[in-house]
Amino acid sequence: MPKANPTAPSAEATAARRTPSGPSGILVIDDEALICGLVHDALAPRGYTVWQAPSAKRALELLNAQGPKIGLILLDVVMPGTDGLTFLGTLRRLPLNAEIVLMSGRLDADTRWVASESGCRYLCKPFERDELFRLVHEVVGSPPSPAIG
Repeated sequence: MPKANPTAPSAEATAARRTPSGPSGILVIDDEALICGLVHDALAPRGYTVWQAPSAKRALELLNAQGPKIGLILLDVVMPGTDGLTFLGTLRRLPLNAEIVLMSGRLDADTRWVASESGCRYLCKPFERDELFRLVHEVVGSPPSPAIG
């Protein structure tokens, strides 16, 4: 269940930053293929574009290629190599139009503090699909309508 983060931007503030035609793509950065697959399988059938990155290196490649299309980054805290909290600092230095949500199976006091200080929401794993749907809808809204033509 996502935990309330009183210092994270409100849904209204997030919506105000984005136009209805703003980016609705989702980047999942998690070394657990199961989590990436679950997020993709839950959101892609609803019309969202979901990119998966098992590492910070792959995430940077995807951000370089798809950055303007990404409105939400789901970032795992515990990963081999560059961990999520370190990578959060890298992401904050990039010109992104995406909200970052930290994910972890154990959100300890330090992680909660970092999330709070950085203005990130956080999502505790395991999470229910309904929790994921609510979060995605709050951050990026509905997926874009398919082009008719």
